[in-house]
Amino acid sequence: MDYVEAASALGEAIRNSVEFQAWQSAELAMLQDEKAQTLMSDFKDLQMKLVHASRDDMDKDELEKIRDVLMDKQKELNEYEVTKNYFDGKKGFETMMRTVNDIIQHFLQGDNGGCSGSCSTCSGCH
Repeated sequence: MDYVEAASALGEAIRNSVEFQAWQSAELAMLQDEKAQTLMSDFKDLQMKLVHASRDDMDKDELEKIRDVLMDKQKELNEYEVTKNYFDGKKGFETMMRTVNDIIQHFLQGDNGGCSGSCSTCSGCH
């Protein structure tokens, strides 16, 4: 199997993984949920407001107020089931992708410890 075939097989395996499927399902649910969209939009707007306020040397008390509102919005996002599921799904997918990358890096750097290809007996990748 050459690298193109291996990459294609890996891409297909990732697309069919539980982690990817869960993330995609949660993302679709979030995109279809009006409250989730509003929460996400409000959060992004507050982030931008904080960045602009920081650049504009806004009063420290005003910056704190914006930061507090942003933190409250973050808490609301984390507590709302639809957005929480999205963040959890994304985190699971990102963890899986880090593992994949770690395994690839292990093989690129050489066989330092006799990797069998099975992560169940390995302590080196994680």
